[in-house]
Amino acid sequence: MKNKSLDRDYFKYKGKTKKKKGDDGLTPCCKQSTDYQGLNVRNEEDWERIEHHIERKLGYYSNMDSMTPVSCETCGRLLEYKTKLKDRKLY
Repeated sequence: MKNKSLDRDYFKYKGKTKKKKGDDGLTPCCKQSTDYQGLNVRNEEDWERIEHHIERKLGYYSNMDSMTPVSCETCGRLLEYKTKLKDRKLY
């Protein structure tokens, strides 16, 4: 048996079926990595984390008006946060 180097892909796909041709490892809806286990707005625990993060940022940055979590409409995966800043009044 030939010695084989063990890299990240070895452990990532160990015990899984082989990748199909044309499978690039991205979700079909939002083109994010299927290996990434990020936050999902449909998961109750993840939603609480998202709310907590937004609450902390709004409390810390006084120039923020609002913060919106942007997620994939199909799978619910959190993609980014959009922030609206308060209008600055210059006197």
